[in-house]
Amino acid sequence: MESPIKTITEVWLYGSLGKWAGEVQELRQACDLETPRPLYEVLKLLDIEPDQIQMAMVNHKAVPSDYLIHPGDRVALFPKEYPLFADWKNFRFLNQE
Repeated sequence: MESPIKTITEVWLYGSLGKWAGEVQELRQACDLETPRPLYEVLKLLDIEPDQIQMAMVNHKAVPSDYLIHPGDRVALFPKEYPLFADWKNFRFLNQE
């Protein structure tokens, strides 16, 4: 028996990013991806402005905005005001589209 193809990508929104979750105000959102897409395209699908993101992590690893998100990945998005304990300057979205 074949297992179904996993197309749902789990997106966790922290801090002020919860406002993009809509009326439900859940930290976790689902994004249906059939093929890999760059992170900045996933943000567009979720109607999240890239300039609101300080750091993004995919499967518990910090990634740049052009990182390819695959179906089934776990994405965590942290806003600019969210405190970080390490300098992730190479992974910030400043001035990126």
